[in-house]
Amino acid sequence: MRKLLIAALAVAAVFAMASVAVATNVYQVHKAGTTAKGKGSLAKPIPTGITLGFQVGESDPTKRGTVIEKYAIGAEGIVANPKGAPSCPFDALNDPGPVPAKCKPALVGSGLVRNAAGASTDQSLEHSSPCNLALELYNTGKGMVIHLDSQSKQPPKDFNSREVGCLLPIDGRYSINGSFKKTKIAGVTGSDFRFTVPENLKHPAPGIDNSIRESVNKIFLKKKKVKGKMVGFYSKVGCKGSKRTTRATFTTEQTATQAPQTFTATKQTKC
Repeated sequence: MRKLLIAALAVAAVFAMASVAVATNVYQVHKAGTTAKGKGSLAKPIPTGITLGFQVGESDPTKRGTVIEKYAIGAEGIVANPKGAPSCPFDALNDPGPVPAKCKPALVGSGLVRNAAGASTDQSLEHSSPCNLALELYNTGKGMVIHLDSQSKQPPKDFNSREVGCLLPIDGRYSINGSFKKTKIAGVTGSDFRFTVPENLKHPAPGIDNSIRESVNKIFLKKKKVKGKMVGFYSKVGCKGSKRTTRATFTTEQTATQAPQTFTATKQTKC
């Protein structure tokens, strides 16, 4: 059944007759928050768990957005410290098959990514299929590995569903290697998590786009003592005023008709 569905999308990619127009993505950070109270400071950081969520759509709600290639996500006064949790190298997490037992303590977060898959020549949701992927995050000591998996399940019946499943061959371990970058967000020190989506996830089959619609993940409160000091995987180190800015930056992929474009979305929450 899955092969037939993939073939149907491939046929659509060849025969779809869509007008050529400049696509306009619409971005929103819709979920942001921390599990620990207090602002924290560089001298006295507060270990915390965090929630991050964003949505990507098209200015025309009947279409899926164009494919995103690069991401940078972080929050004002929220700093990552990979020493605050067990780690496992990317090479061990990138092999096919189950996550090795030695890497399981490095799990630092989980969530769901909802996509729409369809012919590159036809952005209509009517001719697209839901592609929902379970997400796990593992600490590498330098950043995080994003592990995506459709769990070999069929796609959900509609785009509102949060059930995992996809007709595209994104099952097993599809891994993205991301890194942390110290930066300034709203004038306060923070950490961006930056990553580039590989070709086999942007286009899992010839002539097919896999366009993200929503990503929501929770990064757990992880902490341990390093040289006698409690260190968190993520920690609060400050906040300007009473509001904290969460920021997500998106860069679209280059296509035959459109150069890469970079956009930023933010959300204000209580410090």
